[in-house]
Amino acid sequence: MAVDQLVEDAHRAATDLEPMRLAGELQELLGQKLVAFAVGDRHPRTIGRYARGERSPEPRALGRLVDIYTVVRILDDGMRSSSVKAWMMGSNPRLRGRAPIEAIHDGRAYEVMGAAKAFVTRR
Repeated sequence: MAVDQLVEDAHRAATDLEPMRLAGELQELLGQKLVAFAVGDRHPRTIGRYARGERSPEPRALGRLVDIYTVVRILDDGMRSSSVKAWMMGSNPRLRGRAPIEAIHDGRAYEVMGAAKAFVTRR
């Protein structure tokens, strides 16, 4: 599959999921603290509330959840879950040495998607 198609499919999968399931899957893969940091929420338990359907994410938080999930789906193809988490937390030269999760927190998800695309094309 072409990388651009992979990105498009990943984004479609992210936008098709209910916010509750989106938060739940990300929480399971990356943990509440990491997801909360990426969406800009100081309270990790908020992610659990989203995952249980007790609370709906605000538009900005939902957008970041979609961004994170899109990146995870891009990387997911043939990569173990622990490797995806390590990639999200590791220093990335395409992001000026920042971790992808930090770049998403800073509103630079588009750059993270580019770094993920570059990563999967090199594999």
